[in-house]
Amino acid sequence: MAEAPPKREELVQITYSPPPGNWQNTRVEFRKGTFCYSAAAKNVRYLGMPNPRDWQPFEEDWKLPPDWKEIILKGMKERLERFRPFRLFMDICVRCGACADKCHFYLGSADPKNMPVLRAELIRSVYRRYFTFAGRIFRGLAGARELTEDVLKEWFYYFYQCTECRRCSVFCPFGIDTAEITMMVRELLNLVGVNTNWVLEPAANCYRV
Repeated sequence: MAEAPPKREELVQITYSPPPGNWQNTRVEFRKGTFCYSAAAKNVRYLGMPNPRDWQPFEEDWKLPPDWKEIILKGMKERLERFRPFRLFMDICVRCGACADKCHFYLGSADPKNMPVLRAELIRSVYRRYFTFAGRIFRGLAGARELTEDVLKEWFYYFYQCTECRRCSVFCPFGIDTAEITMMVRELLNLVGVNTNWVLEPAANCYRV
């Protein structure tokens, strides 16, 4: 049975003050009701997708392939070369914040990483580290960071909260399509078997006879 919705008194207590500390060092907290459950191994296997296994996001060990990092970076390189808008969107954001208060997930959660600009920064920081000269040389000074399991968990948590409504894109002065960035990240996650069941189970059922 679904839990009762929050009361008005609880909603008005949401604070939009940014949390203390560096956003890059804040680990994801998988709280009940804030994340999607992982795809069942049988559905992943039925669709012929990578790395079928039983796991859940709130577990510490996601049972990733040993070479998961290389798989992600190779997939990212292929998409940067194939999709020009993806590379363009990685480079042209000036962080003006015009999109920040347009996202219903940010308004409802007050989590800064749900602002479209910062959600996209979760992958931009990795892009800078591995695919730009400044990021390879200056690392953190250039806004770059290493691809780690914690970063991968951030991607799963925040990019699956995006509904790809494109409201943020309407207000972006540069026309950055955050929905396309979301699609790319979900594709990268799929390469290492990080999927959600509400997507893969209906897809698998469509092919069952």
